[in-house]
Amino acid sequence: MTVPLNVFLFQEIQRIQNILGLVRKTLIDTVDAIDGTVVLTPVILDAIDAIADAKVPLNWIYDATGVEISWQIPYLGAWFSSFLERYAQLNNWLKNNRPNTFWLTGFFNPQGFLTAMK
Repeated sequence: MTVPLNVFLFQEIQRIQNILGLVRKTLIDTVDAIDGTVVLTPVILDAIDAIADAKVPLNWIYDATGVEISWQIPYLGAWFSSFLERYAQLNNWLKNNRPNTFWLTGFFNPQGFLTAMK
């Protein structure tokens, strides 16, 4: 039974790493655009506007095709807190073995978790 859960955990870690990479790239590009070392693109400008308004940049929630890649929370602080909680759940599972309880809505694919458990 551990193999399907291990596959699920691996997929969840990949997804959170993708989001972390996207956030990191956006913030680095934003700083570089403000410094004038890269061109200010519409995506960077949208991210700057969203962050200034304490909102989540749309490219952190949806990919270029419009598919949802992360969770929808309207405010940046709550979104980031949720990110940290999701990371903590996966990190705890990875480092301290499978937990006794799970935060289902903290997964990218809760249905996949239930299928792996079955």
